[in-house]
Amino acid sequence: MVKLTLAELQTRIEARKAELGLTDTPASTEALRNQGANRTPEKRELLRRIEQRAKAAGRTPPRAHF
Repeated sequence: MVKLTLAELQTRIEARKAELGLTDTPASTEALRNQGANRTPEKRELLRRIEQRAKAAGRTPPRAHF
């Protein structure tokens, strides 16, 4: 078994993303995001509650399509 530190893992991930031509721009991230067309009602409710809790805590909720 190979043990990696989080820093080593991050370095490998960044190298792989560069190799694949992936970039971390808002537009590319949004293109990869699940658009929610096939979400179950349970998942939609979960995402709605996450958004409510984040707003109640004064935080920006994660972007989600539901």
